[in-house]
Amino acid sequence: MSLGATTAPGLLAERARSAPGSVAFRSKHLGLYRERSWRDYASLVGRCARGLRKLGLAPGERVAIMGDACEEWVICDLAAQAAGAITYGIYPTASASEVEYQMLDGGATIFVAEDQEYVDKLLPLLERLPAVKAVVVIDDSAMFDYEHDLLVSYRELLGEPGDDAALAVLDDLAARLDPASPAFIVYTSGTTGKPKGALVAHGTHLAAAHNMIGHYPTLGSDAHRTVVYLPLCHILGRDLAITLPLLGRIVPHFGEDIEDLPTTFFEVAPTLLFTVPRYLQKFASQVLVGINTSTKVKRAAYEAAMRVGRAQARARWERSAPESLAYRLCRTLVFRPLLEKLGMDELELVVSGGAPLPAETMALWQVWGVNTVEVYGQTEEAGAIISGQPSPFPRPGNVGTVAPGWELRLGDGNEILVRGPHVFDGYWRSDEATRQVKDADGWLHTGDVGELRDGVLRLVDRARDFIVTAGGKTLSPSTIENALRASPYVGEAMVIGQARKFVAALIEIDFDTVADWARANDVSYTGFTSLATHPAVQKLIAGEIARANETLARVEQVKAFRILPKLLDPEEEGEPVTPTRKLKRALMIERFRDLVDSMYDDREERLVHAGVADLLQPGAQAG
Repeated sequence: MSLGATTAPGLLAERARSAPGSVAFRSKHLGLYRERSWRDYASLVGRCARGLRKLGLAPGERVAIMGDACEEWVICDLAAQAAGAITYGIYPTASASEVEYQMLDGGATIFVAEDQEYVDKLLPLLERLPAVKAVVVIDDSAMFDYEHDLLVSYRELLGEPGDDAALAVLDDLAARLDPASPAFIVYTSGTTGKPKGALVAHGTHLAAAHNMIGHYPTLGSDAHRTVVYLPLCHILGRDLAITLPLLGRIVPHFGEDIEDLPTTFFEVAPTLLFTVPRYLQKFASQVLVGINTSTKVKRAAYEAAMRVGRAQARARWERSAPESLAYRLCRTLVFRPLLEKLGMDELELVVSGGAPLPAETMALWQVWGVNTVEVYGQTEEAGAIISGQPSPFPRPGNVGTVAPGWELRLGDGNEILVRGPHVFDGYWRSDEATRQVKDADGWLHTGDVGELRDGVLRLVDRARDFIVTAGGKTLSPSTIENALRASPYVGEAMVIGQARKFVAALIEIDFDTVADWARANDVSYTGFTSLATHPAVQKLIAGEIARANETLARVEQVKAFRILPKLLDPEEEGEPVTPTRKLKRALMIERFRDLVDSMYDDREERLVHAGVADLLQPGAQAG
């Protein structure tokens, strides 16, 4: 059967019949990992779907889910799909106003909350959300004194166990589903406006996810352990936690607390990882700061191993050279123990997507012996990748060759255009927005600028983000920002330079790594602000920017910087950062106007302006 002609609930029912006792996933509860077989999984989804129907959920209605990655998120999602509803996730870090917008825009009739934290975000909004029929709470242990007619516990929703009856419910519901009908909505980040909901059909998504297996066959053929920690409302998170396990032999693992991710990695020792660049940078930063504050002997051993590792990496990229004896020794004595502390010593493949991966970060992981590849895709591709690097150990700096099923060309301004069977149905309730990205010939306008050489694609930047300096130079901010983020002490960076004489940057420090550095160097502080404004930290970041500048052309180099005095928090109303921690550039400049202005000496501009100021006033008379 073609994947485009089936559904995820249908595949789950089939796996429950063909491999009932095989492990579908593991999740940690009260310190212990609990295995769920495919039969268990299908039974839970059937029970949940039956419960949702009893709550009045009708085909075509929407179900919103808010919380961190957990087994119940997955079960509720597939159960709602089985019942004929359309699901969508709301980012756990969304502010109250963002929750209200997505509840109204999506029109959800049922809201699933992981715990009290997310219930508290919704309850004050209910008067303005008349469509909501029920609020299902997965973990209600802290809600013993809550009284509201719409609150329903997850346990109550599931009802009494009964595998055979629940499996029959799932079989019946899945058989009724139309693979061409909508399955879920994925909301975009909303960096330049309100988030848009990309509508994806059942069969389209399954075929799209299988496109990734076409590029990386190991995802479909080999047994893998993985850790689920990306938000499940992100298309990459959904692929790994829900869809690819249905298509192959990947076993997802859900930790007990997303805040204790290092423990989860150490316990699971994953062989496969899907991630976004921010996490790879964060993990690497922790290692590097630990090395920098270790003994002289350990630092010397690491530097010696890195010299061998860099030579091995170059040999791999240039002539596909096998591992040298010296490198194998360095891996065994230095790099493997280092990775073992992270729980990453058994990784066979790391797939990075969602944003450009700095070449330096990718190179570092490869030197350590981790097969890291970068893929390129968008929400609007329904879970497929547009392109991906070959495995193993590709050269950093590009996003590889076009994945199976896609046509790709460069349009005006070298914008990446793609056409194929995996394009999303359109934006939810926004035909005009859909027309802006999907033309009459079926080409999807990605908004990304790229270079295509010998069939290999390199991302340059988002078309709307290019900077044109006062000197007329066109610059890619992401190139500069990636160079800055290569520092373990830089959490986030945004460069400024539009119509300016030089490039400057706003820097958010990585609090954990800078705090570790401060303790190792006897720098006292009381909190984020006192650390960020400390002269020693200013000097530290200045040195990191100087190192980044060495990799940049002169016109790209950062001539001034300011450290943000506070941590950007997407849960705060009006913050210039999305729930996925993408920066809203215009709002960043507006919010930190004083810091931006302090980096530029505008005396020349003021002198010129003074001579013609009267001419520019409304109602000025001609002389």
